Amino acid sequence: MHPHIKKNRDDIVSNTDSILSMTEHGAYVWPSYGIVTLVLVGLVVFSLRVLKNTRAELDRAEALRERDQDET
Repeated sequence: MHPHIKKNRDDIVSNTDSILSMTEHGAYVWPSYGIVTLVLVGLVVFSLRVLKNTRAELDRAEALRERDQDET
């Protein structure tokens, strides 16, 4: 293997390790990312449930409206 290529690969691995460990801040950064991810997933799930319930409520309201219009 060419020495230049080996040096680049070693630099990439070293750089990746330092990014993942985030030196002394890693203990704060990664849990923060985890918390934010959980909150965002929770918001998506909550929003989809609200959307489903709202659509069902709208369908019921439209059905009642149509029934009332048919009776008059």
